[in-house]
This record gives sequence, structure tokens and C-alpha cells, in this order.
Amino acid sequence: MSTEPPAPSSHQESDPTTAHVPAKDLPPVTSPSAGFIIQLFLIPALIVVAVIGVWALFGRLAESDTNWEQLVSELGSTNEHRRWRAANHLSQLLHNEQLSDVPASEQLSRRREVALALTGLFRTSLQSRSTHDDDISHQEFLARTMGALEVDDLVLPLLAESLDSQHNIEVRKTALMSLVIIAGRRFGEATGQSMTMERSSGLPELKPLAKSVELPLAQPCIENPEILDELKTAAQDPETALRQLAAYALGLVSGPDSMEQLRVLLLDSDVNTRANAAIALARNADVGGIPAMITLLRQGASPISKAEFASLSEAEQQQELSRRSFEEPSVLTNCMTAVARLWPRIRLDQQTEIRQSVTRLANNHRLAGVRLQAGILLRETDE
Repeated sequence: MSTEPPAPSSHQESDPTTAHVPAKDLPPVTSPSAGFIIQLFLIPALIVVAVIGVWALFGRLAESDTNWEQLVSELGSTNEHRRWRAANHLSQLLHNEQLSDVPASEQLSRRREVALALTGLFRTSLQSRSTHDDDISHQEFLARTMGALEVDDLVLPLLAESLDSQHNIEVRKTALMSLVIIAGRRFGEATGQSMTMERSSGLPELKPLAKSVELPLAQPCIENPEILDELKTAAQDPETALRQLAAYALGLVSGPDSMEQLRVLLLDSDVNTRANAAIALARNADVGGIPAMITLLRQGASPISKAEFASLSEAEQQQELSRRSFEEPSVLTNCMTAVARLWPRIRLDQQTEIRQSVTRLANNHRLAGVRLQAGILLRETDE
């Protein structure tokens, strides 16, 4: 009996050449690119992080009213770490407050209990007479925080104490910076000028408003006698940084005595002190600093010669390069801003000298910011 061969199975491949042939209607399959993966995962993650960050910031601001009392109480803790953590957190709340639109009645900077706690901690630290690096850093931190407080009867006497020559020079400089900030606020209130912060120095720069006031002020906007005495002392200190800051502060304190001290500082051996004194006088509508500013503008418009530079020692060359790159541009732009404010009151022969130097700055100075400021001044004073 014969048997027939079995029929081929439906699962059996009849022609190996037809195996794995993709359907013509399907697109080719490719691996996802790195850019696609970034778009798919990284960008949404960044959005989530940003949302969380904003939520956390406003959460901290919203919590400030509920936790500042606890922070103030912790400033009196016997545990040093808790005490300084509380001080740091409270300082951050004060900083955040400056960036937000908090009504004056709710500002921590105006709360007497906050000022009492922070000034008490600062006074205790100063009285310790410690010279350890950590303690000096704490004193600098608290001196800086004083500038954010608006309880002058507590803050100003303590700043005057911290300016005494027995204290660390860095603490004294920081205390002077805080005094400049406080004086800037008071000067702004007295003259109707708004106050912004200079990016380069972190110190206040006053922008004129419509309100007209007689300058210099008949009375200083800070009348604390201890502060005024310490400012006189700082203006004669051997440390140049203190004299520079004292000149800045005197222009904001204003008043006849401050103007007299600024005229003396116009003769200082340090170029930046002379510049600060001249600009401070200009802020008070006093043209006494114009000759000094003419000299500064002329020097800035006349770069040092190669032969003169080569004759300097290596250390002097580095110092000159640093001065030309960082200090001089700020001096020149501030002088030009001051000149613009006083232009109608400047003598014609002085105006001619100024325009000559400013024209050279506009055409030749290596920094675009200086050239731009010079061009603006030339347009504003063009007859």
C-alpha cells in the first residue's frame, strides 16, 4: 500500500529568499536620537525643577511672618551652631524682603525685636575681642546685616563702635559699607532721589527724580555724633580702602561739615579716594571736584606709553594692568556721569577741556562701556 507524502505545513518556509521582507506600507525603524531623548526627558525635568524652585522661594517668603520670632529667640541660644544658623536664616529673610514688595508695616527690617536680637549678637561678638578667623567672619557677616536694618537708634551707635580702630580692618570696612547703604537711603528720602545698587560695588547709586531740593543739605541726613566722628577718623585712616569708603559715605551724609572733609580728600594721595571725593561733591551739586575729574579724564584718555610701562617692575606692571582693567573704567564712567549732572554749572574753559578728553575716550578707549558712556556725554553736552 502506497502512502502519499504529507502536505507542506502552513508554518513551513517555502522560499528562504522571501524571509524577513518588511511590509511595503510600514516606515523604516530608526533608533531615537540623543536630541529626541533630551527633549523627551530633560526639558520637562527642568520645567519641574523651576516650578519647585519658585514654589520653594515663595513658600519661604510666605513663612517669614511665622518663623522670624523663632529665629529671633534662637539668636539667644547657648548653642553656637543654632545661634549662627538662626542669624544666617534671618539675614536671608531680610535679603528676600528687599527683593519683594512687602508693605512697610510688615517689613522685618523695621521690627525692633529683630534689630535688638541682631545688634545684641553683634555687640557680644565685638566685645569678645576674639581674633579667630571664624569669629571675625561672624563679625563681618553681622556688620553686613546691619545695612539691611532700619532701626537707626540701635544700629548706628553699634556701627560707630565697630568702626573703632581696635577692631579688625575687614570688619571696619564692612561696617562702613553698611553705613553707606543706610546713608544712601536717608539721602534718597531727603532729596527725593530713588536708590538702586551699583553692580560693580554693591553700593547705592542715586538716580534723580523730579523733586527739587537745595544741595548740599543744610543738615546731614545722619546726625548721630558718634558716626560723624568715626567718619572723620576714617577719612584720615592710613588704610586706603577706609578713606575711599569714607569719601563715598560723606557724600551721602551731606551737610556742610561733610563737604569740607570732601574738599580735603580731593588732595588725598590715593587716586580712587580723590575720585570718590570729587563724585561725592558732584552728587551734592558742588563743582569743587571738577578740576580733579578733569585730571582723571585726561589721564584715562592718555594710555601709558610702552617705554614707560617697560620701565616698571613686574609687580608694578601687574598693578598698572589691574588698575587700567578694573578700577579706571569705573572711575571714568562715574566721572562722566557726575559731569553730566553738573554741566550747566561748569565753567566754559573747563567744559572745553572735558570735551577734549571725552572725545578721545569715545574714539580710542579699549573698553566698549567707556566709549559708550563718552559718546552719551558728548551728545548730551553738544551745543
